[in-house]
Amino acid sequence: MRIDAHHSCSERYPLAHLASILARNRFEGSIFAGPLVPTPDMVRGIIVPAAGWSEDCLSHPKFRAVQVDRIPVLPDRLFDDLARRRIPIDVTGVLADVPRLAACYPDLPIAIDGLGAPPPDAWPRLLESAAQCPMVCCKLSGLAMFPDPRAAVQFALRLFGPARLMFASDWPNGQPEYTWKATLALFTQSLGAQNIEVREQILGGTAARFYGI
Repeated sequence: MRIDAHHSCSERYPLAHLASILARNRFEGSIFAGPLVPTPDMVRGIIVPAAGWSEDCLSHPKFRAVQVDRIPVLPDRLFDDLARRRIPIDVTGVLADVPRLAACYPDLPIAIDGLGAPPPDAWPRLLESAAQCPMVCCKLSGLAMFPDPRAAVQFALRLFGPARLMFASDWPNGQPEYTWKATLALFTQSLGAQNIEVREQILGGTAARFYGI
């Protein structure tokens, strides 16, 4: 199964529009970052923002994870709750804090959004530190923000391996300059020649395992 592991939507770019794009490109599913709203069948999982997390989320059939954009002093009640339930989290804009979070909650599945973009000066060192934590995965999105996308993807592949990497479009961010198909093309060019097992892991296998699809 091929899965776009992270996208949202907007009034101009609704989910129904993305569903047709995914179908044309032979993607069978996606992971939506946003509130627990009705979604097309192609959305296989929803990542809710931390502010929207409550026990009620557990009764929604598509709830899969919680997205956070800050990591406070640990331990923390939110992370205590998520770790106890083994609910995956997506982290955005807090790459430097990922090792601290993983050390405090070693069994908590963590996904780094956007390959840690925008990349700070210390990005290679920070990503390497995060990759040393076995429960941490990384999404290959936001590639246009890197001065050399191919070098960034190849570096991430060496650190994480295909079993901890996921393709994600981050659609509709980047529109209209970067369409969904242009984002896929940039990912494909950056990944380069790989065997089918590596490609299928990154294009869906990792996401399916991480989000329990």
